Amino acid sequence: MKKLIHLLALLLLTLPLHAQQANCSCSEALKKLMDKVEREYPGFSVKTKDTSLYQGFKQTLHRQAGGQDDKGCQSILKSYTDFFKDPHLWVGSNGAPFKATASTSNERLAIDFKDFEQKLQTTPDSLEGIYTMPGYKIGLKKVQPREYVGFIIEATSQAWQPQDIKFRLLANGDFSYALMDRSLQKGQYQSFYGTVLFLEQIQVVLTKQVPKPRISQAKMERLREELEGFYFKKLSENTSILKLPSFEYQHLQTINRLLDEHKTLLEASKNLIIDVRGNPGGTTDAYQKLLPYLSGTSIRHTGTEFLATQTYIDNLEAYKKSLDKNTPTPGIDQQIQTLKANLGRFVNFNASGKSTSVETITVAAKSPQQIVILANKGTGSSAEYFLFIAKQSKKVKILGAPSYGALDYGNAYLIEFDCPPYQLFMPTYRALRLPEYPIDNIGIQPDLYLDSSTKDWVSFALNYLEH
Repeated sequence: MKKLIHLLALLLLTLPLHAQQANCSCSEALKKLMDKVEREYPGFSVKTKDTSLYQGFKQTLHRQAGGQDDKGCQSILKSYTDFFKDPHLWVGSNGAPFKATASTSNERLAIDFKDFEQKLQTTPDSLEGIYTMPGYKIGLKKVQPREYVGFIIEATSQAWQPQDIKFRLLANGDFSYALMDRSLQKGQYQSFYGTVLFLEQIQVVLTKQVPKPRISQAKMERLREELEGFYFKKLSENTSILKLPSFEYQHLQTINRLLDEHKTLLEASKNLIIDVRGNPGGTTDAYQKLLPYLSGTSIRHTGTEFLATQTYIDNLEAYKKSLDKNTPTPGIDQQIQTLKANLGRFVNFNASGKSTSVETITVAAKSPQQIVILANKGTGSSAEYFLFIAKQSKKVKILGAPSYGALDYGNAYLIEFDCPPYQLFMPTYRALRLPEYPIDNIGIQPDLYLDSSTKDWVSFALNYLEH
């Protein structure tokens, strides 16, 4: 049942949205959005216990909504869903959430490109240079004792012009990067051999072209591919590393093939590092083949309960119609009937009705003795649930930083609320471990916290396992 639920969450996102051709004023859109959330959001009653605060907030937004243009209305609608502080609840259009009004970068660096390139031949600084990444040729120059700026030399996008500052790097490992809309994204970077830069939170890899890289072009390309993708490799005689940057459904075959091809190495490794930094989640099917190597004989799962709404029923029925006619659907049929019989109430699809369940695991005959999982703020959703169940194993330690914090309300999908092109992304269930064990906006905590002074987490994990 667990796998079915997560598969439905994925597929419902791909179902066609049947928009009504209505033109809503901002006040109308806000009212319809509020009505939808108040009726169908599983966390509504818990998150509006302070009724006077909620009602006052609503009245303020209603006053602000009058006469707003589309851009102003987007900000108001976003303010409403932001009130609930649920990463799985947002309003947007075209399948994407509305963005917050953020600080932006419009800075430029007055610099002579030829002079800069000549000086690079004698620079003592290992970071300075000319780098490339898809769509850009970028110069990196030290402008302060502890600060570098990355500026555009060439760009395929007309949105960026030569001398525009694209990002800044600080000596403590922090970066500030301007996205396509010039809003700023912050995070931590790593430099490898003074040749490859990796901006972790946005998964950007830059490779140095000038001065001549310290490593071969082939090694530089392999490093780039590893930073950007999935891999399994041996780090030492006793330790191997598995990198899984995503659990999204489109990567399921890649992950399974990777584990199948390296099964011998997996079973022969005394220690294993699993890197899920920046993994946004996806389907729980993505890590099923790993569980016999990670866990003990059982895994304790916390249950969920679904809010029975007509919208959820309609989407389940639409999903059922999209299946091949030979696909058996008794499980979906039973869910639909149960929801219909309990409209407006919460439903626990667990046959026993209990808030927890225990999954029996057939433990692999050969597996690593010690496992470290690297996680950070970019580790979210089902990748966090992977951390949640992995922590139950006596031989697993999580190193890094608290995860994203988006696991209390789930099985979210896109719906309309009669004001196209506006759309609402909303969960359908709440976790039964609430309110005793919340994770949203808190995250799964690491066993060993790594701060910004630790530049190379993989090397740290290797040393932790072997010494």
